[in-house]
Amino acid sequence: MRKPILVLLLLGLVWGTAVPRTQAQDESFLWSVPRLLSSPGINNTSATEMIADPHGFVHVFWTELNPEDEITTLQYATFDGIAWTQPNDLVATAPNGTIVAFSPALGSDGTLHLVWSGQNLGPVYYTNAPALAARSASAWERPTTLDAPASQLKLRVDGNNILHLMLANIYGTEPGIYYTRSEDAGDTWLTTRWLDPDIPPSATPSALNFQIDHKNGLHTTWFYVATGLGSTYGTWIRYVHSLDGGENWATPVTIDEADESEDELQLPEPGLVLAGDAVHVVYAGNSGTQRESRYSLDRGVTWSGTKRILGDLQGQAIGDGLSVDSLGRVHFLGQIRWPQAIYHAYLNPAQPEAGWSAPQIAYLIAESDAAGRQGRYHAHRLRSSVVNGNILVVTFSDEANGPLYVMWRTLDDAPSIDPLPLPTPTPMPEVTATPLPGVALTPTPPPFAGTDLATPEDPTNVGWGVWLGVLPALLLVGGVLGFRFYRMRQA
Repeated sequence: MRKPILVLLLLGLVWGTAVPRTQAQDESFLWSVPRLLSSPGINNTSATEMIADPHGFVHVFWTELNPEDEITTLQYATFDGIAWTQPNDLVATAPNGTIVAFSPALGSDGTLHLVWSGQNLGPVYYTNAPALAARSASAWERPTTLDAPASQLKLRVDGNNILHLMLANIYGTEPGIYYTRSEDAGDTWLTTRWLDPDIPPSATPSALNFQIDHKNGLHTTWFYVATGLGSTYGTWIRYVHSLDGGENWATPVTIDEADESEDELQLPEPGLVLAGDAVHVVYAGNSGTQRESRYSLDRGVTWSGTKRILGDLQGQAIGDGLSVDSLGRVHFLGQIRWPQAIYHAYLNPAQPEAGWSAPQIAYLIAESDAAGRQGRYHAHRLRSSVVNGNILVVTFSDEANGPLYVMWRTLDDAPSIDPLPLPTPTPMPEVTATPLPGVALTPTPPPFAGTDLATPEDPTNVGWGVWLGVLPALLLVGGVLGFRFYRMRQA
């Protein structure tokens, strides 16, 4: 149970707050303008999943529902810090089909792995492709299936290229959090292990997060929704880890738990991020949805107290972005108010007890409730990633599930990490691809934009190239004719 109000006030005096009740500074001029990421004309999308690779790219996945044919597609695009590729569909359902959850992961061998579920009760589909060719649906292997309920799922790959899969079973007969793994690239999976058999009655898990640390330790968080209340009120935020690659699991830890008062969790939506041995959990901690945080400096063994991190700013747009730069700083991006905006703050890993930086406005939505948005995007379901260690990328949707947009900026005080050279692609024999059920086949695109292999976005004016090649010959011919005409005049 949460501590009495008096104790919380005393803790507040010890911890302090990140910012007084004053308007945050504006850093929006440091960010790009929002760029449409989803396909034009599509107004029903999911939140994104983003993966930054060591070659200087971020891989972005999301789903779109086409209103004309009621087909849901899983879309994919990349960004190299300069240019975005056009989105391309990797998976397509039958009409009126759904993709209820999906999760990509990147192996150290350059393989992109992908799982998705078309039904709340499964099955889960798995496939993989070389990251360099991932924009082509035909580059992905024929999907295999795992018979498991999965309303939510998260896939990660450890340093030994072992696949680890976390599943949230919401509608099954035994709801809860389940874990499995594959040591043979998805051909076979271990029997799923139930991590929270003490789940409260009439409760279901939500907001599943899963990360792997630099020592192949597994970390996951979630919260329970009190379904018996007919609402999305959160009752219990939990965390659990395995520090030996999934062989043995600790007893789940309580990050926060609601009591009987109204000033409680509401929509906590906990976010999870790792930085070295540090584990950070950020969530909306009360009815005002002000952000609170707890952290562990020893891989989740012991935990700090609860700390409010952004002062009196409050509000919840279901999902914050958490990512780590080249200095190991944890960056937060979320929609809160007032002013209503996407706010950005960071935590110095060397001094976590000092708290988060004062929040800055990255994108203004509305000055006040009375002022209105005046055409600005509403910014829901934020996700973030970091390219080359110092390019911060954030995606969001307009309204709860509208079109997707993306913004980015360079962190001038963080050093850039030189990207590794792209591997030389292995020539592939020409074959005729056979369409697979639920998989859309598209032509292989040009290499990634923004590299020395890229095809320019605007085609070169070949007309000028022809004239530049012909011009010397024309000058020579003209000179010869002019000289002969001159000699004839002298004769």
